[in-house]
Amino acid sequence: MSRVQRFREIRYFRIKIIMAVLFFILVLCVGIGATDYSMSGLIGEENGFRIFSAHPYGEDYYKISIFDNDVYINTKYIARDYNRLTDWFGKHK
Repeated sequence: MSRVQRFREIRYFRIKIIMAVLFFILVLCVGIGATDYSMSGLIGEENGFRIFSAHPYGEDYYKISIFDNDVYINTKYIARDYNRLTDWFGKHK
């Protein structure tokens, strides 16, 4: 076996391993998504993905839910800091 052929086989083997890992991750994500979608329908909620969701909650808050753990983000402070930053950049042109 020549040196070129040996390194070509190593390269093809490496590509096969990477593709197998990527395919495994894809199948795993699709399976988790399908399970989440069907469980949402069986529980009685609307059909949809509930692993991760973000919805407005009130006037100044967003509710971010990851695996039924809720985090509330106050957007009033984010908007205030964004306005201060754009004003600061406007003054320092």
